[in-house]
Amino acid sequence: MARAPHRAACGYGRKMEVKGQAVGGVRLRRWTDADLPILEGSNTAEMTRFLGGPESEPQLRHRHEVYLRGWDAGTSRMFAIVGARGEPLGGIGVWGSGLPNGPDAWETGWSVLPHAQRKGVAKAALALLVDDLKGRIARGDAAQQPLAAFPSVANTASNALCRGAGFAWTGTLVEEFRGVHLTLNVWVLDLS
Repeated sequence: MARAPHRAACGYGRKMEVKGQAVGGVRLRRWTDADLPILEGSNTAEMTRFLGGPESEPQLRHRHEVYLRGWDAGTSRMFAIVGARGEPLGGIGVWGSGLPNGPDAWETGWSVLPHAQRKGVAKAALALLVDDLKGRIARGDAAQQPLAAFPSVANTASNALCRGAGFAWTGTLVEEFRGVHLTLNVWVLDLS
């Protein structure tokens, strides 16, 4: 995932999970305490090469707690990505953020575990997340604003996912994350 999540309140309320939706055998469900292994599986040198490297165990546990608390605090909605039999495939989320020198935006980030990569999991999860967010906007549970993603310019797969999902590339920015300066692409999806 790009950028530090949970910088601003989402205004989401307390609805608990996406129910009954599946794309290609992929579902999203609310992040739970049982999902720490997803973060651990994503915390390898290979999986974090575009994010400045792995986090320490205390940093990882803190991130997990932020994911858990975000739902109740209304600051984020972090989801476990699960397969048809409920097996963990990764994580995806949305939180309040902003565009560089621009308006407020929703921000998204994702991580797909190595065994589930190159199988359309991220594409399906992003489609479900966009549908969930559009539904919340239509009901007035979330503000009408664009969705942004900030993958590293070197992350070919995430940039291709953004392009394929209809996001528009609007430029690049340099941002510090985990003590490293990263050059990120700025992708924006109009949700109206």
